[in-house]
Amino acid sequence: MRREFSNWTKAQAALRAAGHCEGCTRKLLAGDYHYDHRIPDAMGGSSDIDNCQVLCKSCHSTKTRKKDVPEIAKAKRRQRAAQGIRRRSTFACSRDSRFKKKIDGSVVLR
Repeated sequence: MRREFSNWTKAQAALRAAGHCEGCTRKLLAGDYHYDHRIPDAMGGSSDIDNCQVLCKSCHSTKTRKKDVPEIAKAKRRQRAAQGIRRRSTFACSRDSRFKKKIDGSVVLR
């Protein structure tokens, strides 16, 4: 479950940012900013003031798309691999398939 920042944390982060994006230092307009986890919540980041940053919408979307999403996906893949969970192969006649291809080229049920 995703943990959001408290109102107190958001207020402290806004004071620290002083009306500017903490990514690109652009002046923030009303409604043109987001509160972002520096270390994503899915990667174990906390919801305190040290992990909160105020970003403009463009910096936030870029950070999320280019950095956070791939890192979270990689962490999930590693976790599944450590647990021995793997995806089934979609190739015809693979070990996960119901069919087997013999040396002579004929295909039979396993």
